[in-house]
Amino acid sequence: MTTDGSIDPDAYLARIGADRPRGTTLADLAALHAAHPRAVPFEDYDIHLGVPLSLDTDRLFDKVVTRGRGGFCYELNGLFAVLLRELGFDVTLCSAFDVGPDGGHGPDFEHLRLLVRTDDGPYLADVGNGASWTAPVPLEPGTHGDTQVHRDGELWWAFRRTHQGHWEREWAWTLRPRELAEFLPRCRYQENDPHSHFVNRRLAALATEHGRISVVNGVLKETEGDRQTERTLDPDEERAVLVDRFGIDLGGREWKTGPPLTP
Repeated sequence: MTTDGSIDPDAYLARIGADRPRGTTLADLAALHAAHPRAVPFEDYDIHLGVPLSLDTDRLFDKVVTRGRGGFCYELNGLFAVLLRELGFDVTLCSAFDVGPDGGHGPDFEHLRLLVRTDDGPYLADVGNGASWTAPVPLEPGTHGDTQVHRDGELWWAFRRTHQGHWEREWAWTLRPRELAEFLPRCRYQENDPHSHFVNRRLAALATEHGRISVVNGVLKETEGDRQTERTLDPDEERAVLVDRFGIDLGGREWKTGPPLTP
């Protein structure tokens, strides 16, 4: 990192195995977006180790780039936004939330999603969505590959095609610009509240060339095309898989939730 607290983009690019882009086109963004979830795991093991999370840029850089760990949406998308800005992109942090069947809104800041303005138009970026997004999505209503984008006034929302081919509703958001610090109270909820999905589910996930690999509460799942396998791991196997497949070394520390939870 530099002395002014900005990140070292070349070190970050080396971490994700991506070349420095020549400009700020869609192709430039897409190359970075594709590399990120294949190199940096979506994971929440610090929550289960009792390690407080930080949204400070220096500490995020140290965790993800220097120490080779991953993180969840606030950490990964928050740091990715810093990289994109260093590379010349115009980036807006957007608060995403659930919308129920009755139209009721869940809490703001439940998820962090990025709006990136490229030379080819505005695109949504999300490298902190469980390794399920591997490409930018146009900010335009319609079907874009495995993502459908919808809009009603200021409200935007998306559907995601599942492995089984069904469409499932995911996050809604508005385009109101946010600062990363605004996400901190909800981050504290996610890491501490007993009702939080993250408190009750330890996980790690990486995108692969043709699918995804994940460990959720001690169950290893690998998806490649239409083929999916699952295997339950004992604690020692889980630690070994975290190191070998995700690059996550817990240093012998024990997770609080104990092995294994119900997936």
